Parts: sequence; C-alpha cells; structure tokens
Amino acid sequence: MFAMIAMLTSGSSMIRWLHADRHWTQEQLKQGDYFVLSYLLSIVTPIVFIVCSLNCFIFAMLIAGFSSQSRICRAVTALWLVAYAVNVGTILMEAMWKYATSLNHAGDRQ
Repeated sequence: MFAMIAMLTSGSSMIRWLHADRHWTQEQLKQGDYFVLSYLLSIVTPIVFIVCSLNCFIFAMLIAGFSSQSRICRAVTALWLVAYAVNVGTILMEAMWKYATSLNHAGDRQ
C-alpha cells in the first residue's frame, strides 16, 4: 500500500514538473516562498513511503522466516538477513566516503 502511494505521489509530481513552465519555476525558486517547500515535499514524501513499505516487507519476511518450523527456512532467513545488513552497511559506507571526499574537495577550492 505504501509503495502504491509512493508511486502515485512521485508520478504525479513528475508529471506536474514536466508540464510546468521552466522559466516560471526558476523565478519561484529564486524568490523562495512556499513553492520550495512544496517542491521538497514532493521529493521527500515518496522516499518516506518507499522506505516505510520496504521496512515493513523486510520485517514481515523476518517474522515469517524465523517463526517457521523448518531449519532450512530459518537458515535461509538468517543468511538473507546477514546479506541485507552487509548491503546496507556497504551503501552507507559508500555514501559517507563520497560525502567525506566532497568535503575535502570543497576545502581545496577555498
């Protein structure tokens, strides 16, 4: 359900931005106003819905896997959980590395 809401929200915001006048949009962004807040919410809201639905799916898979009577199912769930944790850790470390290197490059320019 969250994924469907996210797709609808992101799709409608993309269509709105595709049909918007670019010059008018740039003027509104320069002026500030609540237009910027609306733009940011149209980006952040789908991301929040997707993250929530993904976490609900992951927890449901873990509950189903670990509450199973089969040892094989429990083992596969444990392996899947370890792989998921490694992947999330890798993504976070890569993001921190890019952020740290961008700070170094920003310091070099000054």
